Amino acid sequence: MGLAGPDYIQREMERFFEHIGRSKRPVCFFEKAWKPLCDVLENDSEVLIIAELAGVPAGRIDVKVEGTSLVISGDRPEPSSEANRAFCQMEISYGPFERTIQLPAQVDAESARASYEDGFLQVRLPKLKGRSRKEVDIDVSTE
Repeated sequence: MGLAGPDYIQREMERFFEHIGRSKRPVCFFEKAWKPLCDVLENDSEVLIIAELAGVPAGRIDVKVEGTSLVISGDRPEPSSEANRAFCQMEISYGPFERTIQLPAQVDAESARASYEDGFLQVRLPKLKGRSRKEVDIDVSTE
């Protein structure tokens, strides 16, 4: 999934110019790229990653282990906009996202579990001892 493909950039430009045409007030665009905030926790038996993904449907989240990293990607759909509203400030990012997290330990990707509830994705990765890593997709369940 590409992060900033031509369709995404086109939508963002159209949204910006639509705002300019409707409003005399300046709009403040959020400066950061859309990357979900994450916490990484570790204990003796597992690595736990918690990602904040408010507004992202579970079916639009992809999670995989690639070598020494966990990759979380997906797409937050844009809400339908009302015709008579103009943005005064834009801080919430929509569209595709991707976050790569360096894992602090070797993990058993095949035994990983992921859950998604109230806008938070939790990925539990049991630690490995002495085995090699490989790429594995992880299914996300809703609770």
